[in-house]
Amino acid sequence: MKGDFTRDTFDLTKHFSRVLQQQGRVQVDADANEQTAILLHYIRTLAADLIGPFAGPAGPDYGFEISIIPKDDKSFNIGKGRYYVDGILCENETVASYAKQKNFPFPEELLPNKDYLVYLDVWERHVTTLEDDDIREKALGGPDTATRAQVVWQVKVWYENGGLKAPSELNPNDIINAWSQWVHLWQPNTIGCLKAGIKPLDLPNDACHIAPDAKYRGLENQLYRVEIHSPGKDKSATFKWSRDNGSVATRIVEGSFAETSCLVESSRGFEPGNWLEFTNDGQELRGEPGTLVQLNTLENDVLSLKSEPKQQGTPNTNEKWPTKVRRWDHVATKTTHLAKDNAVPITEGTADKDWIALEDGLQIQFQPGATRYRTGDYWLIPARVATGDIEWPFQLDETTGLPPNGIRHHYAPLAILKLPANGVGNLNPIHSEFHPGISLTGLSSHGEEGIGGHLLCTPPAS
Repeated sequence: MKGDFTRDTFDLTKHFSRVLQQQGRVQVDADANEQTAILLHYIRTLAADLIGPFAGPAGPDYGFEISIIPKDDKSFNIGKGRYYVDGILCENETVASYAKQKNFPFPEELLPNKDYLVYLDVWERHVTTLEDDDIREKALGGPDTATRAQVVWQVKVWYENGGLKAPSELNPNDIINAWSQWVHLWQPNTIGCLKAGIKPLDLPNDACHIAPDAKYRGLENQLYRVEIHSPGKDKSATFKWSRDNGSVATRIVEGSFAETSCLVESSRGFEPGNWLEFTNDGQELRGEPGTLVQLNTLENDVLSLKSEPKQQGTPNTNEKWPTKVRRWDHVATKTTHLAKDNAVPITEGTADKDWIALEDGLQIQFQPGATRYRTGDYWLIPARVATGDIEWPFQLDETTGLPPNGIRHHYAPLAILKLPANGVGNLNPIHSEFHPGISLTGLSSHGEEGIGGHLLCTPPAS
């Protein structure tokens, strides 16, 4: 959530049930946001407990049924309706094809005669006026107000076994019984852990100088964001950071990846020397990093760059790029050099030399053991002038560090599919459905008697 927030205060381990406003007190955005987070956590946990990890309502509202398109070896259809994944409601208003999903532009191309596991990837995306201009209240003359969190679902395919049996060797029951292992392929438990702390000033060893305590030395309260840029493992992955939670961004009005300048809606918050990330919605929805280019000068909302913002990889001719630009605050120093992608290399370690300085005494340390780092995963570090410190749960962080605040993905299997070759294909659906409100006694997802809605989870036999 790259918004202009004070901090994110929701902590499920505290078991708060509501936020209570008091008369005459200062109200901040974190209070209202925490109330929403408390309620959402309750609703989604209740739904997951009653429905199970994934299922859809039986009948006409059952959604996301996969079907083969006759004589089409490039795509398949996704049925309309509703489906729940870890308690999160996913809705598909119309029948959609795999190749033309609304929130998954240009997915992986499919090949005939190959067995795919078709699955649902669900996550929450932060939407501002840069992504959806309808959020803006035009009567106010243009400024944005609140932002939105959007549930994004994407139907994806998997054909590599990753240490498990290939989809062609499995039936739907095999997939469901080993589902936690499949999820671990895409979202392992070890996706990186971070420590954060404050370093004392380095002063000469002189009796005239008294070393102060470790202190945050910034002049303003900040919400620092540390975000993974390029994916990979230790020393190959990179990160970027922002003192404003990455919220300083603007829409590009004129300019392309073949030019060294562009006109933006507003250059407020940008300064020469900043690293700017050029990106578009498609890249963000596919989990791809943008391109970092350094700002040379700015005048009248025209950004002049030190080099051309050439898109990483091969630009898609059917996709407009770039559409927006975001400011990041990392810089090269005597001890921190930038990688080829102009972000900071990740170096894991636990020794004093492994701390990476950000600014004003704030430093971070990536802990050893990450299976991989994923583009977009992030940590939030509130820094406060009044205390001269950061808000970081040190008591939980003494040995292993903290996992990312997000992005958290949720997954559900849908089918085992082989696209038509010579007009012949094969589809093995993986159904999990429930009958809501019929009785208090029903079948659990494992076929046992339980309490809740009448659950009928029906993975068909192979």
